[in-house]
Amino acid sequence: MKSKTIGSLFVVLTLVVGIMAFAPSAFADASVTMTKGSSSGQACVTAKNCFDPANAQIAPGDTVTWTNADTASHTVTSGKPSDNQTGTVFDSGLVKAGVTFAFKFTNAGTYNYFCQVHPWMTGMVTVGTATPPVTTTNSTAVPEFGPVASLVLVIAIVSVVAVTAKTRGFLKL
Repeated sequence: MKSKTIGSLFVVLTLVVGIMAFAPSAFADASVTMTKGSSSGQACVTAKNCFDPANAQIAPGDTVTWTNADTASHTVTSGKPSDNQTGTVFDSGLVKAGVTFAFKFTNAGTYNYFCQVHPWMTGMVTVGTATPPVTTTNSTAVPEFGPVASLVLVIAIVSVVAVTAKTRGFLKL
């Protein structure tokens, strides 16, 4: 009886660890980092990494999460420093060091944003197709199965291991 419980717990624990390992990548939409040192000057403008990536590309309905990896507080405010449309779509308020801000984009389009505290920090979110797909002939490209495929693979492997172990007498489920 005790080995059956331990075996069952082992299988459940393996499934949970597998799902936790792959779930963040499978269900995360897009992440943008406010880079360390971006508040100290405009060097990140030249490097084009004040917000990294500078242009996040997502599908409608996806969420972008900004993480402040700098030591200073920042904002994520829609618009450009030079227009009068600042903050009309989204505005994070001050995002302290180590804190995140997330926004779900429901409509296709291009969304500029910047930091109100450090206006040289600018970025863009492209929702939908930014450019038409490239068609090539004789392509050797590998098909993209998406991040959920990794999760399905983990579950399949754990299932095969559990069944094999049970049939060989390793687990007494």
